[in-house]
Amino acid sequence: MLEITDEMRKTLDQLRDRIYGDLTALALMSKPGGRLQWYYASGSRSERYRRISFKVGHGIAGMAVRLGRTVTVSAMLSGSIRLRQECALMLAEQLHSAVAIPFSSTGGLPNGVLLLGNRDVRVFTDSDVAGATQVAEQLGQLCAHTLTL
Repeated sequence: MLEITDEMRKTLDQLRDRIYGDLTALALMSKPGGRLQWYYASGSRSERYRRISFKVGHGIAGMAVRLGRTVTVSAMLSGSIRLRQECALMLAEQLHSAVAIPFSSTGGLPNGVLLLGNRDVRVFTDSDVAGATQVAEQLGQLCAHTLTL
């Protein structure tokens, strides 16, 4: 089980402010081959995210982990409606645009994901995604440290 630290919260809060997003969230797979669980969401409207888990390959976040690359969902992009409908967090938080960035806390295959979301239709800039990718790598290191304590 992952223990969310103040540094993780602060990192996600700062990222949300920097990209002018409505939500940033962190999910991690606690054991290999298991389900991913949302552990923290900055800007969430409720605590429902804590009860949401999902399989690798399911929804935008699960697809990012399966593919090992960034996945984007926006009403302006064709074919992304299904990924939005499969993501319980996007539905619960009424997000219309999102970017999911996978990361690894073990140095191997991705086992976590950082989600950026907006409740309006929006296209995240390359700069937003590049900055968030660095944050995802940082979160992977923080998760590795927390999991080993």
